[in-house]
Amino acid sequence: MHMQIDTAYRSIYVYAWDVLDVGVTAFVDAALAMGVTDVSLACSYHAGKFLRPHARKGPRVIFPEDGVLYFEPRQERYGEIKPQAHSDAAIRNVLADLLADGRLRVHAWTVLLHNTRLGTAYPHLTTQNVFGDRYVYSLCPMQPAALEYARAVCRDLAQQYEPSSLILESPGWQPYAHGYHHEFAQLPSNAWLDVMLGMCFCDACQRAATEQGIQIKAIQQRIAGNINDYLSNPVPVTAHQAQDWIQADLLRDQELRAFINLRQRRVTTLVSHIAADLRKTTQLAIIPTVQRPTADCWQEGSDLAALADAADYMEVPFYEPSAARAINDARHTLHAVGDRPEKIRAILRPGYPDLNTGAELDAAITGLRELGISDFAFYNYGLLPQKQLAHLATTLNSQFGKDTV
Repeated sequence: MHMQIDTAYRSIYVYAWDVLDVGVTAFVDAALAMGVTDVSLACSYHAGKFLRPHARKGPRVIFPEDGVLYFEPRQERYGEIKPQAHSDAAIRNVLADLLADGRLRVHAWTVLLHNTRLGTAYPHLTTQNVFGDRYVYSLCPMQPAALEYARAVCRDLAQQYEPSSLILESPGWQPYAHGYHHEFAQLPSNAWLDVMLGMCFCDACQRAATEQGIQIKAIQQRIAGNINDYLSNPVPVTAHQAQDWIQADLLRDQELRAFINLRQRRVTTLVSHIAADLRKTTQLAIIPTVQRPTADCWQEGSDLAALADAADYMEVPFYEPSAARAINDARHTLHAVGDRPEKIRAILRPGYPDLNTGAELDAAITGLRELGISDFAFYNYGLLPQKQLAHLATTLNSQFGKDTV
């Protein structure tokens, strides 16, 4: 474990192309004027389609290069899985330029195993569902080569650049409901179906389960049978019914629970290895889930209490439509990590689609601070309209006053 940062953390998430849009100096000037003290820069990222409402140069709608690194990797540090850097040298240099500026603490936001480019190149290392189908967007952390790649990226970043912290996203399995390009289904889905289709039965997962005495083939057959029954006669299922089905399956299937616990231990092991690899100058934060609420993070292999012990921080996206829901999620998350608010960094979206289009941002920050949470980050500089950035600045000034600069 590393030393805690003494001063408050108020970070803005950003992509390198949005920093380049205005230039590093102007970006840092703007961030400081907003009351921001830190910047969380995407250093490894996936594909997407982003609308940039206040872009000055370049495209208004951008399609990032898929699964590339936004820095200069040292290829000799990698094993079977080889990384690819972004094709634009100026984009690759933003991390170093922000560090050289020195006025904001720089955090390396690093997407680990959610990588369609790598999954396509190394399909044998991807998640394999109950029917044997591969999910190319999700490298399986049970695969030794995938785990080693994740460690190599983090070592490379930390040793070359020494950011204030690494913020790790997707250290585990991606959920089935992912938002993949042109995702089609002509039958109703639900949380139960998504959970069952999100379980991995690749060779590494089956081998690890068997070594633990888990009857993995029997689990696979049960889940496949249940899914086939549903697919043969799909009916609309309410959210409450789907959650009840998940709960019932977990309560009656001890083997399935053991398999889920095995997955959680694997993700914790990965995070523990990465923490041990880092220099004392770089802290480690974990984004434990991409789902709402945070309590569903077990589906990705995250054990909140164990991860909070292994890392310096849980960086939790409390992405909710209202302040009340964000605060309730935070309360439950705090209980899960043993009521240690100093372990939580809260990420909020200060505009659409969250917090009543940002109108409840102040209430959310107030409620989270009352729970003892003092570290905040905000998503995302390039995606928020200028009006919402101005509202964020006003809110930060109101909440933190002179402490923000």
